[in-house]
Amino acid sequence: MSTKENKGTSVPSAKSAQKNVTEVTVTEAAKVGGEKSITDLQKELAERLKELNYKKKLADHREIFLQTDANLKEFQKDLTAQCKAGAFEAQTARITFKGRGKDNYRDEDIFSISNVGLIVKFIDFLRQEIKTKINEIETELIY
Repeated sequence: MSTKENKGTSVPSAKSAQKNVTEVTVTEAAKVGGEKSITDLQKELAERLKELNYKKKLADHREIFLQTDANLKEFQKDLTAQCKAGAFEAQTARITFKGRGKDNYRDEDIFSISNVGLIVKFIDFLRQEIKTKINEIETELIY
């Protein structure tokens, strides 16, 4: 390594400094990649990024399910109170099934359910399905 004397301190020359940086870069690349080429590392990084994006999407879906479950739980409390009060029909809820006939271009009500007990059971069923899906997502996120 050649150095230049400058007021009592030694300063490496530009060529030797560049050589040291190149040696460090090559050494660091060897440590990180081992025998892998840069393209292999790029492919591996792309795969990991794809996996991380997928897990982020799963986590976002989990959040949506958790919020929906919380909303259904509050709604179910209200309907259960109506049911205990002896209401046959719900004041705040109705499940409506829509469909199209052969000659219709618009959806029409086929039938609707406003019985409090049936709606509460339906919400119970939905909440169980949501909890199952949350568990599946959490399992996939962990592994």
